[in-house]
Amino acid sequence: MRLGNWFAGGVALGALSLASGGAAAQAEAAAGAPDIDASAAESDLIVVTARRREERLSDVPASAAVLSADYLQERGGPRSAKDLLAGQAGVRFFDTTSPVNSEVSIRGSSTARATNADPSVGLYRDGVYIGGGTVGGRSFSRLDIFDAERVEVLRGVQGALYGRNAVGGAVNLITAKPKFENSGYLDLRYTTQTKGKEGQLVLNASPSDEWAFRVGVDGVHQNEGFFYNPSNHVYFDRQKGLGYRGQVRYKNDRLDVTLLGERQNLDVPAITYRVVIAPGPIFPLGFVQPPYEYDHSTEPFAHQEINAGGLSIEYDLGWATLHSNTLIRQRNSEYTFDADAITPERALEAYLNGEVIFPLGGESYVNQRDETRTITEVAHLTGTLFDDRVVWLGGFEYLTQDSNAFRLTQTNQIINVFTRTRADVDLEYDSYAFFGSLGIDITPRLNLTGELRYTNDDRSSTSSLIDDFTGMETGGDAFNFSADRSSDNVSYNATLAYRFADDWQIYGKVGSSYRAGGFNASLGTPLQPIPVPAAYNDETSTEYEGGVKGQFGDLYVAIAGYVAEADDLIVQRDNGCSVTLPACPVAPTVFLDNAGKARTWGVEAEFNGSFEIGAGTLTATLAASRQDGKVTEGPLSGVPTAQTPNWLASSNLNYRQPFNDKIDMFVNLFAYGQWGGTQELTVPSPPLDNFQIVNLRFGVTYDRIEIAGFVNNLFDEQYLTFQEATTQRLGTPRATGVELRYRF
Repeated sequence: MRLGNWFAGGVALGALSLASGGAAAQAEAAAGAPDIDASAAESDLIVVTARRREERLSDVPASAAVLSADYLQERGGPRSAKDLLAGQAGVRFFDTTSPVNSEVSIRGSSTARATNADPSVGLYRDGVYIGGGTVGGRSFSRLDIFDAERVEVLRGVQGALYGRNAVGGAVNLITAKPKFENSGYLDLRYTTQTKGKEGQLVLNASPSDEWAFRVGVDGVHQNEGFFYNPSNHVYFDRQKGLGYRGQVRYKNDRLDVTLLGERQNLDVPAITYRVVIAPGPIFPLGFVQPPYEYDHSTEPFAHQEINAGGLSIEYDLGWATLHSNTLIRQRNSEYTFDADAITPERALEAYLNGEVIFPLGGESYVNQRDETRTITEVAHLTGTLFDDRVVWLGGFEYLTQDSNAFRLTQTNQIINVFTRTRADVDLEYDSYAFFGSLGIDITPRLNLTGELRYTNDDRSSTSSLIDDFTGMETGGDAFNFSADRSSDNVSYNATLAYRFADDWQIYGKVGSSYRAGGFNASLGTPLQPIPVPAAYNDETSTEYEGGVKGQFGDLYVAIAGYVAEADDLIVQRDNGCSVTLPACPVAPTVFLDNAGKARTWGVEAEFNGSFEIGAGTLTATLAASRQDGKVTEGPLSGVPTAQTPNWLASSNLNYRQPFNDKIDMFVNLFAYGQWGGTQELTVPSPPLDNFQIVNLRFGVTYDRIEIAGFVNNLFDEQYLTFQEATTQRLGTPRATGVELRYRF
């Protein structure tokens, strides 16, 4: 076993032993709390809106975690969804190295990277859905993560209150609102290996008791990276650009209104992969590219531009409280990647050296663009009856989304032989929903809650495939068509919770959700051996969950188990193309299809606490999950569910000790890993790589200034985030740097 594996395992066991030893829970631990009045009991500060109203996390009968801004800052502050969600129980982040098509999965929910599918996890900003679209709609952008107050990770089906696509769960980012104070912060970061420079500035001003303003800017300038393309003299993972946000807030005794505007214009890391081909009939000697240098003829590129405006209203009606959130969001995404991962010069050399039996052209590529506009309104009323023994909620949601996609594909099968096609797809999506919940305290310790939602979806698609050389349609009716589909869904959730002690509850729940069906925006190439279907149906899921949560003294503990049954499982497949296939020697086109029924199950556990060591305080957290699943009916029956590690675990140790009245010293050690599982819904399928990553951060604070050093991937572990028959994708190697934060 590698040294890093031993170290990560030791950290995890250490955190568990500290927790079980009676450590006191803290709001800054893995269940992280917002920064609220420290005079209250720490365990009571953790706030979550899992049921679309603010509640203490310990009171919510569900598997959930809350990450505060302070907790994330202890780990160095997230700049990507991967940083944000690393180590969360039951959460798998499928990392393509680029935010335009990376993806979040919870509890083994299926992934659909490089397609136009909706995600299998609900993605929300302040309770408003922001996912969907052809490109960039299955993960959070850098702008979404910037200046977040907290992050809520809700595991399990969330269809009753959150709606579409929350079959695995939901992640809700709560943006920091203007506060009624004068404050702010400046963050600077420099990464040694990439020469990357990052900065964030946030200013908060309140000229009166009723008005507050908050503005922020986030910038990155990184021309180097870890993955190099020598032919184009660029790094795949370079990034450069800015994000801005401005907010105005008005609040009086009954009304609270916040107006938000934001923009991001950012070159983001591009899609990265290396070719690794074992010796065979087409490549007699095999073909392997170096781990971190890929000589592709096409310059890798990815860009994301976001413009958004939002209005949040909260109004106390006396008998109920009205909550309304409106969001208008325009997201433009683009990426380019080399489809045969080789240059013409290297392809000719490989042919002459006998590495390949026919002369590859070496100039195949794909350019994908997408413009997605989303308008959403979510409003609900909530209140109580009968001396707060009954809690009720009723609301509606309206969403309209228009996505225009363009895909240029050049296939250079052999030297000087080209095909080039333009695929244009226009997707329109209109949806409305009504939802509600009713919670009744049957006794002071027994509560029954029911939630219900009705959703209606209308989708349409217009697709065309044009030969870029002749300007004529090609591919026939399979590639040139118009279609529409309508569906409706009723999702529910029923929960029975019993508080058997003042600080402990046990619960059981059953619920359902759905993942919206739709159309495949990329229908591949006429050369493909496997045709791509134009459309696929909704996936539905029913889940049974039981759990217990509470406190030993001040130690917070949460354990949950679940079984989920999916019908019409939406799965990712490909069209059979491969660089080793003479008939279609390019990277495969992935598409979506329904694969029948599937069952997943799992157990999740979280512990967090803190205790005094010497003159300082050690906060210890541990999160772990065991999950598995397989297709139970249909053409893939018996195949294990893809992208589902058998084990996920993490631990976070944060020690802080005051040196004097103004100076504190601190060290943070964060370790996470995965074990087991398979890559794809195929037989055979490459396994998921086992890896354990350790990040170290250390420094001092002087009054309002914090200076820190960091070492991410401390043991420089080389690991795979993806692998299949001919390609691999490697994780980021060791990165070191310094950070400076000034609060005012």
